[in-house]
Amino acid sequence: MLIGESRVERMVVHRVGNPSRGEPLQLSERATRIDDAVSGLLLDGYLKGIVSDKKKHQFFHESDLNLNEIYHYTRQFFRGELDFDAVSQRIAKHLYARSQHPNISAGDLLIILFSGLNDGDRELRALGVFKSEIRDDFLTIIDGGGVFDISHASGINPRLIDKGALILEHGPIVYAVDRLSREAKFWLDDFLKAMRVPDKASSSKMMASVVEQLSEEIEDPLQQARFKDEVLTLVSGEDDVSAQTLTSAAEKFVPREQVEGALGSAAESYGFALDADARLPSKGVAKQLEKTLSRYGVGHGISVLLPGGITLKNIQSQNDGEGGLTLTLFLNKRD
Repeated sequence: MLIGESRVERMVVHRVGNPSRGEPLQLSERATRIDDAVSGLLLDGYLKGIVSDKKKHQFFHESDLNLNEIYHYTRQFFRGELDFDAVSQRIAKHLYARSQHPNISAGDLLIILFSGLNDGDRELRALGVFKSEIRDDFLTIIDGGGVFDISHASGINPRLIDKGALILEHGPIVYAVDRLSREAKFWLDDFLKAMRVPDKASSSKMMASVVEQLSEEIEDPLQQARFKDEVLTLVSGEDDVSAQTLTSAAEKFVPREQVEGALGSAAESYGFALDADARLPSKGVAKQLEKTLSRYGVGHGISVLLPGGITLKNIQSQNDGEGGLTLTLFLNKRD
């Protein structure tokens, strides 16, 4: 997404409370006035801070995408069926209705219309939706004619986005971020209803987490070692490897239900489901698994870290009769 020629066309600010605490929704009656300095801060902070492949998501709905409220309202605006003030108020009302969780803080909601973005094929507009829940304290210097005084003030830092979304004019793509998601995961799940669009880096990291979880669930040290060796062989061969190939390898060592459970847990954690046919860069997966593949459990709560090219072949354990234990490890050098 190219944003170098972007402009701020309009902006409105609403204040959204938490209805479960009796806090009101305060709607602004008109758009705010924007000078060049404010416009520059909005572009350099909010817009530049949210346009990233790592923040790319896609609107969804269980039955019909048009039933997704934010997607529906913004389509109406971009088609000219709603004006800017009306769409901003509908977005604010929808956010207020979804702010019932006790951990959700009140905040200022900035709705910004950007123009001049470019997706490589065409110029397009976008609606920015940013909720600021935390005010920063800062100091200002006052020149009093030869005497400099210092004063305290508080305000919004546009370079530190609490919750944000950039909704593009065409298609279901939305850039989204929730810096405070540990408090209440409502911004992506309930308000936007958006799932992350996987890229190669996030997909590799997700698949590596699945392999790591499954490896830890294999109790037999030698079986665990064989599983790791097989995975290492797969990611050391071709330039890319499919998710299906890795999960099929796992099913030789753990039941299919465990594999599906690990994939489901990872999907919930990463915000997207991995397609079985997805091609993952072998080097990327191997890099993510570097520590996992070189650490071997040898039983009795003991793990060893082996150098690259060395794998575990066998283990022998012997009690000395006095509470002591001798472990003998047999190692293989990989060709």
